[in-house]
Amino acid sequence: MRAGWEFIHSAGAELDEILLHAPLEKRLFSEWIEGECAARGLRRNEVVRSSHLNQTFAYQIIMGTRHASRDKLIQLAFGMGLDIDGSCELLERGGANALMPSCLRDVVIAFALDRGLGVLECDDLLWSFGERTLVSRGADGEI
Repeated sequence: MRAGWEFIHSAGAELDEILLHAPLEKRLFSEWIEGECAARGLRRNEVVRSSHLNQTFAYQIIMGTRHASRDKLIQLAFGMGLDIDGSCELLERGGANALMPSCLRDVVIAFALDRGLGVLECDDLLWSFGERTLVSRGADGEI
């Protein structure tokens, strides 16, 4: 059985009993982001700028008032300077699938995260492998 699920067998037979023993996270998505930024000494405006997200939309994601797509959450992970594990946690907390090592696009993204590249550098790599980029660009190629 996958690590962390042992309580499901040892807590009891009824769901109510099992839920009492489940290591449920009580923090909201926005609280988790704030805690991660504080732990890294990041200010929200730095995260937003580095993520290359629309400023208003980024703040709404961070405050938990807007749901974000997987790609926008990945951009936020780049803005926060998260590693692969932190990015996977952000994705899952944001309601998206974690990065998958069996997916070429996700491997390219994970490589960029691991190497400390920025979101635009990651986009260049994605483009070079024929994969969809993260940052939305206009018809003239501008962000």
